[in-house]
Amino acid sequence: MDPELLRGGFRIGFTILVIALVTLPFQPRDSAEFVVTVLAALVGGAFVLGIFVLARTANPRLPMTGSGRTATTSEHNQRRRQ
Repeated sequence: MDPELLRGGFRIGFTILVIALVTLPFQPRDSAEFVVTVLAALVGGAFVLGIFVLARTANPRLPMTGSGRTATTSEHNQRRRQ
């Protein structure tokens, strides 16, 4: 999956989540606006979580080297060429 697409989706979800959480304290608790704001926060949070899971499954971690540290991209590419 394209990293730019994932980054854009994460930004959209995070923006929805932050705006909903910032406006939530200013809504009267017994109003329809409060319910809509809570639902927007839930949708934003679910969207961010979904993008995070999608990014983790689409881009697995690089294998570990013998020294116990994660291989860099250039080391990984060198091993693939051999």
